[in-house]
Amino acid sequence: MKKRKVGFLLFDYVDVLDFAGPAEVLSLTAHNKTEQALTLYKKNLLPTRPFEVYTLSETGMEITTHSGIKVKQDFSIDTSPKLDILIIPGGPLRAVQGVAKNLKIIDWIISHKSIDYLCSVCTGAYILGETGLLDGKKATTHHLALELLREKYPKIEVVSDSKVVQDGNIVSSGGVSSGINMALYLVEQIIGKSAADRTAKTIEFTV
Repeated sequence: MKKRKVGFLLFDYVDVLDFAGPAEVLSLTAHNKTEQALTLYKKNLLPTRPFEVYTLSETGMEITTHSGIKVKQDFSIDTSPKLDILIIPGGPLRAVQGVAKNLKIIDWIISHKSIDYLCSVCTGAYILGETGLLDGKKATTHHLALELLREKYPKIEVVSDSKVVQDGNIVSSGGVSSGINMALYLVEQIIGKSAADRTAKTIEFTV
């Protein structure tokens, strides 16, 4: 099984849990119980892990999250390795509106329309909505942003009763901690339910 490269697109005022939660899930996922145990024992992640996680920003420079935590990036969108999975987290409305107006970022996201999985967490769906890739598709977002998503992007079929929604290769999730549900969903789809259950147990998360 190939190792999948996962990129998290970060920006100033992004919500920490939107990316840190799913990043932890994917980073700690292992192929079997032995590797899972070694992952919890060793300082460094095993080279055999199924997901390789990166953080990206437009410029590759450090960003400041909504809570004031600073995050150093692995790559800019220009230097990013070829991704198998792209995850767009959310943040406060003004922040995601600003990203949605950035044509360079929007065009870069569109260029990834055919990758294995294109995902959004929380209000990251607003950014993904701006690309047009959600037109005619089902998607969800934070419960407080559902009506906003409907009004701004009427071609999207907004789902309000599910934490994780997949339509084609696009996967969206509800607010904040729902990104963890989404990451576990990806693990189940790619590796299998036993791996997803094992990872959920490792991080003590109840689905």
